[in-house]
Amino acid sequence: MAAVDNVPADEAPRAQVRVPTEWLMPLLTLELVREAQRPDTHANLTSEWLTMMGIEIVVDRSWIREPFWAQIKDAIAGGFIYKKSAAHLLVRGDRRSGRARR
Repeated sequence: MAAVDNVPADEAPRAQVRVPTEWLMPLLTLELVREAQRPDTHANLTSEWLTMMGIEIVVDRSWIREPFWAQIKDAIAGGFIYKKSAAHLLVRGDRRSGRARR
């Protein structure tokens, strides 16, 4: 179990990712995005942004148009890159901005 799982959701640092819709693949649905996330992650898709906020956020490369994958780190509005691979990006809340570990 990861250390981030031991912190209550209301006290856990939040990661936030805001992806401009022009970066997204056509026909990407909010349902598909939500299926890849933890149950406590909030996701919203508007005509301008795909916004996700939670303890841990997954961004799948298949959601992003190829020219923009190299810029995906620019979409992180909060938190830090925990893992990045050819297939996905995992962003976690920044523990340094929250309370100290016990």
